[in-house]
Amino acid sequence: MDIIYRYDPFAPIEMPRIPDVATAMNRLIEGNDRFVEIVTQMQERTLGRHSGEPLVIPVSPVTLGLPLFEGVMPTQAPFAAIVGCADARVPTEAIFDESFNSLFVLRIAGNVLGSEGIGSLHYALANLGESLRTVLILGHAKCGAVTAAVDAYLSPEAYVDIASTHALRTIVDGIQIAVRGAARALTLHGGGLIESSPDYRSLLVAVSVYVNAAVSALELQREFNGFIENPPAVNFSVYDFETLRVQCLPSDDDDDSNKIPRYLPAPDSADELFQYASDVAKAFLSLDDDALDRNCRLTVKM
Repeated sequence: MDIIYRYDPFAPIEMPRIPDVATAMNRLIEGNDRFVEIVTQMQERTLGRHSGEPLVIPVSPVTLGLPLFEGVMPTQAPFAAIVGCADARVPTEAIFDESFNSLFVLRIAGNVLGSEGIGSLHYALANLGESLRTVLILGHAKCGAVTAAVDAYLSPEAYVDIASTHALRTIVDGIQIAVRGAARALTLHGGGLIESSPDYRSLLVAVSVYVNAAVSALELQREFNGFIENPPAVNFSVYDFETLRVQCLPSDDDDDSNKIPRYLPAPDSADELFQYASDVAKAFLSLDDDALDRNCRLTVKM
């Protein structure tokens, strides 16, 4: 199978115009849908289900973020800022089918924002405001940093190794509020005996991933509201390895994708945050065993 990036020098060059938050978020979702389609076609052709025609992806210097003329440096003009995890399996530009100069990307384990990350976003808003339209917190399924926070919550003795390293401890500590909220939501919908379930650790990691993205979005929105005039809206989402989609609730293969929210605005209160945690816990607990295995269960201790 061939994947061809095709540049037509005689095609008109269209400068993308992103006028508002809704347009920016729609572009991200459409890009993620293209990414899913590209990977799906590759998988199907690898299995011999298609005739193997080349997959052609049109590009131009503008869509690649390249200078139109030799020696001319392009102006930095991202339309979205994305705070994601440092996990190497979640390349931000790839999963949104974007090239460089489209996204202002911060990546740190567990998508936990410290002062350096918040400072970088303040810089982006102050200097790239002509193009920047939205900010997105992006978590991902089976996150190692979230798993470390869950293990510290479930087995406090495991915290000793983490506690000796201030930098690592800061990340794990920053995720604890999400873990506690996820644990409370699972108890609410699964009952007090859920903690004795063999799937409890996996479920707690899975729910915490979603809640952690929401917590980061809430914190960042409050930061913007307190220090920036006309602050941008902060949204959040989670990348799922099984479906390759960004989404805000777990799903299985039988779900109508249109029913699953692809992103949500940052919660604006503790009650709204816990309501979201409750929705996520309920959604995971409603999955059948096969879907739970794909979406949730951890095969190794991370």
